[in-house]
Amino acid sequence: MKLLKRIYHLLQAEERKKVLKMAVTVFCSALLDFVGLAVLLPVLYFLLDEGGRSEAAVFFCLLAMGVILVKCVLSTFFTRYQNQCLLGFYRRLSFSLFSSYYSRGLLFIREHGSNKLGYEINGMCYAFSHSLLAPICRMAGDVLLILLVTIALLVWNGATVLILFASFIPFMCFYFFGVRKRVRKYGADDMAVKREQARVVADTFRGYVELEVNGAFPTLQRSFLQGMDKISYNRQKLDMLLRLPLFLSELSVVVGLTMLVFFGQGDVRMLVGVFAVASFRLLPALRAILSGWTQIQNALCCLDVIEEGLKDYQEEITTEIQDISFQHEIRMEGISYAYPGGESILKDFHCSISKGEYVGFCGTSGVGKSTLFNLLIGLLEPDSGEMKIDGAPLTRTTRDSWMKQIGYVPQEVFIFNGTLAENIALGCEQIDHRRIEGILEQLGLCKWVKSLSDGVNTTLSEAGGKMSGGQKQRIGIARALYKKVSVLLLDEATSALDNATEKEINRILKQLKENHEGLTILSIAHRESSLSFCDRIITIE
Repeated sequence: MKLLKRIYHLLQAEERKKVLKMAVTVFCSALLDFVGLAVLLPVLYFLLDEGGRSEAAVFFCLLAMGVILVKCVLSTFFTRYQNQCLLGFYRRLSFSLFSSYYSRGLLFIREHGSNKLGYEINGMCYAFSHSLLAPICRMAGDVLLILLVTIALLVWNGATVLILFASFIPFMCFYFFGVRKRVRKYGADDMAVKREQARVVADTFRGYVELEVNGAFPTLQRSFLQGMDKISYNRQKLDMLLRLPLFLSELSVVVGLTMLVFFGQGDVRMLVGVFAVASFRLLPALRAILSGWTQIQNALCCLDVIEEGLKDYQEEITTEIQDISFQHEIRMEGISYAYPGGESILKDFHCSISKGEYVGFCGTSGVGKSTLFNLLIGLLEPDSGEMKIDGAPLTRTTRDSWMKQIGYVPQEVFIFNGTLAENIALGCEQIDHRRIEGILEQLGLCKWVKSLSDGVNTTLSEAGGKMSGGQKQRIGIARALYKKVSVLLLDEATSALDNATEKEINRILKQLKENHEGLTILSIAHRESSLSFCDRIITIE
């Protein structure tokens, strides 16, 4: 009951209604299975009755065939509806977990890692739907079928029921209480190993050049093989436990038949026949219950992950959003910040930036320049002090409005597997191609675009693998221009470029400053050449 209660709390109101409908289909399926089993009894009776009429036997055989055919059609329909509901639960939970992780912010994503979070969003939600809910539905149907058969046998011959239960229950109890802890352990271990495998693969492909240069790939190969060995070990153990129900159910049938021979009264042939017909359907039901229970124990860890991931998450954002304008200045007053568990990065930092300025920030590595930008964007909240835009404090209610006015170009520009136009108009469903062409002309990218197979509709490779550093930086700037920002943040955007390319980017930035009145540019850089066009330079110590 505790498990069902936890599942109930994860589902929304509409989904709970669907669960009730699924319960109806489960009951109907069990009833159909019972009817399909019951129509076999007249056939059995005429087969055992030596003086029976053949016409009646043929009639009941045809009747049984018709009933089973109808049962199969309706059961297929019910199963399809159940699968649609399960896939709907998977879709919604996966989307909610995806949104929840994203809403927790930059620090959470960096702490847990994108590979781990990606695996949980997809793998754990799918396991919840198809390795937890699906077995529960199947088990419920099989339990209902067993109850219906039990009631029918009690009405006909109570001794048969006692023999059935005496042969089945001891083996079921042995299975339930003997393997539970092992199955849970194998499930948790399997999840941890698969998550680590995903990380190893992602790290290998992301760091291909460094790994190749340093000859480090064999080390990762060994890690990968060790993970595969652990997965294989867990799978072998689990498969062995999953085969155990087949052995136990067959053994219980033999035990039941033996008990009928010794303790059966009346027409033993009929008793054995009814027992055989009942076992014909109960045996798979019993195996399904045992296997489903094993599958549930193996997938319980996914419930913990989803509950923790959706903790304190609201589907609808109720926070009031306030507009904020930037017409005069950005002021940072007494800003201090320390990462969780670390020392202070910034202490009592003061700064004022007027609209239209080109301001450079310099300082040694680790002094807090990028942290300052993250605070200014609103990705982090200062421990003390305030960020003010035209006198209005930058808070959670004003952050969204502020982000619409700023552009951000990091050292490594984010390029996703989409067209050039989609990469520039990041997040926009309707793309203004004329505007993109104008921006590309401003940034001197027209010649490069013409060399592409489909122009702005050319699909860029993952992470822009076929693009130069200068082209990536210009794509980042093009995003800001397409967005029509009033503040452009450059976080060491030219530090990885050669001198000639850096000079070209700086020239473009100067022209943008001259052509776009009121554009405020804030730039972090180590090279003096990158800050040569700045109106002033702020050194962070």
